[in-house]
Amino acid sequence: MNKQETIENYIINYKKHCFSKNIRITLKDEDSILVTLPYLCSYKKARDFLLANFEKIKNFQFKSKKYTPKFTTKFDTLKIIQSDCNQTVVRKNIVYFYYCGDFYAKNTQKELKNAHLKALRIESRYLADRLSYLAKKYGFSYQKLSLRNQKTRFGSCSYQNNINLNINLMNYDFDVIDYVIIHELVHTKVKNHSKDFWLEVEKYCPNYKELRKKLKNCNN
Repeated sequence: MNKQETIENYIINYKKHCFSKNIRITLKDEDSILVTLPYLCSYKKARDFLLANFEKIKNFQFKSKKYTPKFTTKFDTLKIIQSDCNQTVVRKNIVYFYYCGDFYAKNTQKELKNAHLKALRIESRYLADRLSYLAKKYGFSYQKLSLRNQKTRFGSCSYQNNINLNINLMNYDFDVIDYVIIHELVHTKVKNHSKDFWLEVEKYCPNYKELRKKLKNCNN
């Protein structure tokens, strides 16, 4: 059973994993920490390890995205408006974020991040439409599509040909989005990253190496 506690305003989540060999600490957000520990390791030992490294964690500068008042989404679904209060309103598939005071204050930036996420969920309909279009264009078939908010993986394809796409792809250029979609569509036929897989990807996306590098660099 996993555990959670709060230490100095940090939310600490302890998670046991059968494949973990060592205790690992991950700063998930500015105020959220994940402690992964081996299945047979005690929570006390993991907590002691965390506390021994707590000062280093607090001194770490989390590289979170900083928004500006002129920030826009791909389809201009997010509207940032100066007001006399902080609030988010969704109306007719448009997310209106009203802010007051210091725009760069931690609380304002955090609320804007949530508003941006709402806009991404709306705009991610493009991913569903584009997946359907490219599948028909190149003769691929898939079962179900899931759109999720993930921190690492941009897409995946199961052995049942269910495709998952990360809504954060909407932050990237259209050609990069197409590369990720084609990558997952090819996985409906080739379930690995062998030479044959990449030759198949190249058939539908000749500049995939350039786009792959572009995706990696943008994510750093």
